[in-house]
Formats: sequence, structure tokens, C-alpha cells
Amino acid sequence: MPRLLAVGHVTWDRLQGQEVLGGSVSYAALAARRLGWEAAVLTSAGPDFDPVRDLPGIETFIQPAPATTRFQNDYDADGVRHQYVTARAANIGLDVLPESWRAPDVLFLCPVAAEVHGALAPSFAAEVVGATAQGWLRQLDDDGAVSAREWADPGRELLGVHALVFSEADIEPPEDHARRFLQHVPLVLLTRGWKGLQIYDRQGIREVPTLPRAEIDPTGAGDVFAAAFLLRYQETGDPEEAAAFGACAASCVVEGLGASTLGDRAEIERRLVQRDLFLQGEDPE
Repeated sequence: MPRLLAVGHVTWDRLQGQEVLGGSVSYAALAARRLGWEAAVLTSAGPDFDPVRDLPGIETFIQPAPATTRFQNDYDADGVRHQYVTARAANIGLDVLPESWRAPDVLFLCPVAAEVHGALAPSFAAEVVGATAQGWLRQLDDDGAVSAREWADPGRELLGVHALVFSEADIEPPEDHARRFLQHVPLVLLTRGWKGLQIYDRQGIREVPTLPRAEIDPTGAGDVFAAAFLLRYQETGDPEEAAAFGACAASCVVEGLGASTLGDRAEIERRLVQRDLFLQGEDPE
């Protein structure tokens, strides 16, 4: 069974009056399991996170901290997310990770609060290395409000990374930043929600449409997209096919709260067919 290792903070997220498990690593590992991969998480968390209870079936390596990172996510009428960090775990190191997980098929670096520092990828022997930019593009105000910032040293953190994923909501102007990031990685994927995504590489820019769905909770959609893309990219070597697969995986998770509606491989394949029908102007249902 192929293996994915996700590196970043697990979090507790306040969503629609409920507290649910979050963090890119959580969505990525759970999505990988649904797709038939073995998954593990390298994280830092406090005593209120119980991996057996909160991430069943996921091997979890925890650097202890006084508190687990906590986010409050509010969405305005236009769907724009406003985030606040009310607690933060420790920065992540490799000391708690066993040698048996130093060579995963896919390594996914997915910080949410600048908890991953330096050139981490060269410490692994991974076939495919991916990253999401959001955790390096955030700063916290005095009241914990999350706002965008410039990435201080992307070349260092992206050393050894094959594909970088980020959202148009992460930083402005996204297209200019996509070209800047392309100086450091072979592939950059700029996600734009229901509008689809763009793949940037040395040959140019390719548009990849998605499958629009009614959104209940968009939290985690970008993380599921990134994980599904990386898994499929490792399986096929085709970034465009992998991006379409990831987009359909993301269309599943937005239909429920948290990670409650993750799709399996059969469901994603079904949605790929629906997407093709939608793009041809036919009724996908």
C-alpha cells in the first residue's frame, strides 16, 4: 500500500457553532485513507488531541505542546473567510519521526501557522513532495486575527518540493505570486474555488475546470484537493489528470461540515464523469 506523510499542525476549528478537528494534515490524511493509501501525520498538539479518538486509522507522531492550535473560522455573506488563532502548538521538528517514515511515497508539507521552518524536504527520500503555501503566507495580529503576508524565504522552505498549491484567497495578486513561486518549484497550482484552477509550469499556464457543488462548509477543500492531486500525480505522473481528480475530491468535502463528506475513489471517478458532462453543457445528474 502506498504511503503519504503529512506534516503540520492538527487544529481544533470553530465552525458554525461547532468545534471540529481541522488542520491540513487531518484533511489530507483522512482523504488519503479514503483513497486506499496508508497515511501518517507528523504534528505538534496539546493533551486535548487524542489521535486514537480524533484520527482513527492514521499513524500519528506528536511533538507535545501545552495547547493544540485553535482556529475560529467565520465566513461573510460573500463567502470570504475571516480567521482567528486562539492557541498555537509548537514548531515541528523531526525528532519524534521514526526512520520507517522517512521515505514515504508522498511527502506533504502543509503548515497552517508557520510551524514548518527551513528546508525539510531534503531530510526525506520521498518520490513526490508537495506543499501548500497558506501557512507560510499568514501572520497573526495582536488579537489573533489572521492576515496575509509576503513569504520571507520561499526558496529555502521549497527546496526539494515538486508541486506547490495555494489559493487565490491566500495573497494578492495571486497570478504574480504563482509566477514568483515557479522560480522555486516545477509545478504551481493556483486554486480558485468553483472557478477551477490553474497549473503553472515551465511551458505555460493550463486551466483546469472543477465540478461546482452547493457548499455547506468550504473549510478543508484546498487541503483535500492538494492531497488528492499529489496521490494521483504519484500514480500517473500527469499533472492535468491529477488536478481534475483533486478538484472532484474537493467537490465532495464542501458538501458537509469538516471532513464528514470525504469521497472514496469510486465517488471521485463518478464525479469526473459528471464534470465532463457539465463541461459539454449536459446535465451531470
